[in-house]
Amino acid sequence: MTNLAQKIRDNVARSRRTTSEILGATAVLVRGHEQILEQLKASTPPLQTPWTVAKMKQDFGSFSAARKHFLESYNVRASSWNILVDRVNIIEAALVHLGYRQRSM
Repeated sequence: MTNLAQKIRDNVARSRRTTSEILGATAVLVRGHEQILEQLKASTPPLQTPWTVAKMKQDFGSFSAARKHFLESYNVRASSWNILVDRVNIIEAALVHLGYRQRSM
């Protein structure tokens, strides 16, 4: 009976040590994860607002210049400012969402 009780005490002590080691390793991982998130937050510029017709006119001046730029960039074809803005916003939102790029205007 004493031998069985000693084995139980040894197993409980071993379980406590193992649990303590697991908790310590978890704390190290959490700290590392938090550091990585802080670094990413510091280095990631905030997403800017989507294109508007006014912003696109201001940046490109003429519709033909904007259309040429986005035709070369995204192979987007459009016949008006509104269509161009809608299509470019959809493409850029998809690229950001998929992680291919960060929006910067």
